Amino acid sequence: MILAVTLAAIAGKVFGAAAGARLGGFPSHEAFQLGSGMVARGEVTLIVAAAGSKAGLLNSSAFSAIVAVVLLSTLVTPPMLHFAFERFRPRPVIAVAEPSVTE
Repeated sequence: MILAVTLAAIAGKVFGAAAGARLGGFPSHEAFQLGSGMVARGEVTLIVAAAGSKAGLLNSSAFSAIVAVVLLSTLVTPPMLHFAFERFRPRPVIAVAEPSVTE
């Protein structure tokens, strides 16, 4: 169950942020990079889960599952960012010097 929720959270963050970036005019590769960077953003999830647990709306196993999802998504972010930036690294442009014309 934790793995399924983690995959859904990752996909939702990547595709949601990338879709917003595309609507904002970013190229596809930059939108994917931005979406990959958003995966680790789990602070609000932890705050809401803590409030729900304190209010008695979440039991300890549900709270633990939420913490595990946030932890897993945080751990997967660096490899995703490495892939996103390595795959779409700009290729160096070789400049050819033009001969100068002297009068």
